[in-house]
Amino acid sequence: MNEDIFKTKTDLDPSEYKKLFGDPFWNQQGDPKARSFYLQLSEKEKALMLKKNYLEMIKKARERNFNMAADCLQWWLDGSGFTKNIDINWLRGNNEVIVAENVNIERFEERLGLENFDEKLIKNGDFAEYKNELQRQFVGGIFRELYYVCGTSTITSKANFKITRVKDNFVLSGTIIHYWWDRYDWHKGANAYINGFGYVNDSDALLVEKHCGAKPYEMRSQWQQSFNKTFKSGFFGGLSVKLK
Repeated sequence: MNEDIFKTKTDLDPSEYKKLFGDPFWNQQGDPKARSFYLQLSEKEKALMLKKNYLEMIKKARERNFNMAADCLQWWLDGSGFTKNIDINWLRGNNEVIVAENVNIERFEERLGLENFDEKLIKNGDFAEYKNELQRQFVGGIFRELYYVCGTSTITSKANFKITRVKDNFVLSGTIIHYWWDRYDWHKGANAYINGFGYVNDSDALLVEKHCGAKPYEMRSQWQQSFNKTFKSGFFGGLSVKLK
């Protein structure tokens, strides 16, 4: 950003931009001097000032070791628009992701139990295929890095199983492929709380996109779980399928 705009209209120090809106969560008021300066700017100058605010967010995120959040915000600022693949190990290191993954697995268990495979597969060697797809939406905790990466995101889980009768047992084999996805974008009228920066309006980001070349993009990740489980029919019939 051209530092001269800070000198031509006011004696505002370049570092004061980050005090523009304050931090309502901690009852900290914005800097009146910075706010007055901001209101004098043209739309493009406001965008440049806001971009610098996002660069400060990236810096602070790295200081907190929130490097994925910093990388994603930088990817948006750089404006390529290309899909960003999110590291599986980082993603599944977030408890919210594992909980959502397990919810889908448990829902598959319930649906498999309703299929009555013990009644459908009568003879040794009989088999049936089971395919299904489930989605689970979830939100990252407000003070955790996942929140700054995506806020709300979705896991789509696709099951592809084969259930085979082997004498008195039933063998389930196959996979569940989990697809995590979210769009890194902004919506007019929305806002998000950023620790140390207060409530930041999405309209600010849209202004940066308009004048500074930032672009929304897709985030993706994918991983697979394989299963080979053996079950017995219950005393009164039916299969109690447990995948975990």
